[in-house]
Amino acid sequence: MDKNQKEAFEITCKRFNECLNNFSQFKTEKEVKNFLEKDLIVSFPTIVASGQGASLPHYDGEKKLEKGFCVLDFGILHEGICTDVSRTIYIGKPSKEEISLYNYLLYEHKKCLKKVKLNSNARYIEKSLRKRLKEKNKLFIHSLSHGLGNVVHEPLPKRLKKLDLITIEPGFYKKDEFGIRIEDDVYINEEGKPEILTKKIPKQLIILEKPL
Repeated sequence: MDKNQKEAFEITCKRFNECLNNFSQFKTEKEVKNFLEKDLIVSFPTIVASGQGASLPHYDGEKKLEKGFCVLDFGILHEGICTDVSRTIYIGKPSKEEISLYNYLLYEHKKCLKKVKLNSNARYIEKSLRKRLKEKNKLFIHSLSHGLGNVVHEPLPKRLKKLDLITIEPGFYKKDEFGIRIEDDVYINEEGKPEILTKKIPKQLIILEKPL
């Protein structure tokens, strides 16, 4: 990995964690966006989708933060390198069912990450995930992966080779109710070993029981 690539992911993780640590001070989705994007060039329009808005994978609103799951999808463009990472937090008090659903998705996310290695096929990883999800597959309404480089969405390679970089981003969405997405960027390094470049951003469910 070159210096620019390393810097791009260090900046992304640092800003994302600062946002999570300061989240209780925000009242609107726009305030969260502004915090994430300040003094940075983004690789795509930042998504901050709370409550029902989270059920739309490409939500573009800026309303007051609502109770429920809140999807944060953010990436930067740094010296020609794009990053793209998503986390989901919860605003208010989640039910046992909501916590269980999040943890189920996180378990499957981690399982997919373990399958990303030299010569693996990302489309097969998605196919096997969808098979495991069974009836929950209907909640997963977008692709598991895309390539990442000097543009934020690049075609997936047929088989992963050294220096390839892809996303792993399973999600569950129920129209007008909720959305959950967990996304990491995975790099096949010069030695042919996978590295999760966004692992410094926590993935356990952060719960903000604050008044809205």
